[in-house]
Amino acid sequence: MNDLSADLFYNWEYEKGKNARIRFREYSPSRQNDPALLFVHGYGGMLEHWNDNIPEFKDDYHVLAIDLLGFGKSEKPNARYSLSLFARQIEAFLNYRGIRDVILVGHSMGGASGLLFAHLNPDRVKGLVLANPSGLFGDSMDPMAKTFFGLIASPLIGEVMFAAFANPIGVSQSLLPTYYNQKKVDFQLISQFTRPLHDKGAVWSYLSPSRRPHDFTLEYLPKPCHYRNKAFLVWGAEDSALPPHRIIPEFQQILPQAGAFIIPEASHCIHHDAHKTFNERLAYLLTHEL
Repeated sequence: MNDLSADLFYNWEYEKGKNARIRFREYSPSRQNDPALLFVHGYGGMLEHWNDNIPEFKDDYHVLAIDLLGFGKSEKPNARYSLSLFARQIEAFLNYRGIRDVILVGHSMGGASGLLFAHLNPDRVKGLVLANPSGLFGDSMDPMAKTFFGLIASPLIGEVMFAAFANPIGVSQSLLPTYYNQKKVDFQLISQFTRPLHDKGAVWSYLSPSRRPHDFTLEYLPKPCHYRNKAFLVWGAEDSALPPHRIIPEFQQILPQAGAFIIPEASHCIHHDAHKTFNERLAYLLTHEL
């Protein structure tokens, strides 16, 4: 059985004739006839962002986690990054590991990517747990934020601002608003999020959502989508970027079967911000609902 520090890699042909090295970890062996449990991180994240969650489940489930293309220790090519690309990556990874059935646990952009994968492959997903997923924004983004994203969509300004924020101070300023328990934004977390910003090609992946925001939306999905199996939305009550009272109803139009659970004293990075409560909720869902 692998431990939390065992990195594994494989080459994925993300476009015809173009390959990239993808990092993943497999924390426990496959369990006959049981679906695998796959954790997918959010924007700017990496599989270490699940370190407070995965140990609670690796003894009872076949647990895996991946770094999405362009993030963590996966390669960062000049690709057309999108939710569609990440959904294809999830499919390719499951095929590579010979996994047919999966329960997906996704945070933010990873949740949106997991939902799109489930829509496209509804027969392979046995459960969908979305933690503060992105992809639907409604009118939640304030005018100042829209102006900011408009600025960094400019190639020159975007690269200058990327360079300005690709350091521990910039990373801490970006992370703090996503946490209610701000003591969690410590040296270790800041270092985890800073390191990939210095990889070759990081500017391409990190600026993609601002340069091509339509590639990161789920607005085009049918309501309801093709995935009809069990789904759950787990949300931090203090998420100001994606406030639950606005965004949950939009997701439930796509996933009308989805139950919603709001965790108090938690913000956007709910699985790490309030990891004990999140783990308890996920354990309950896995044991009683999935």
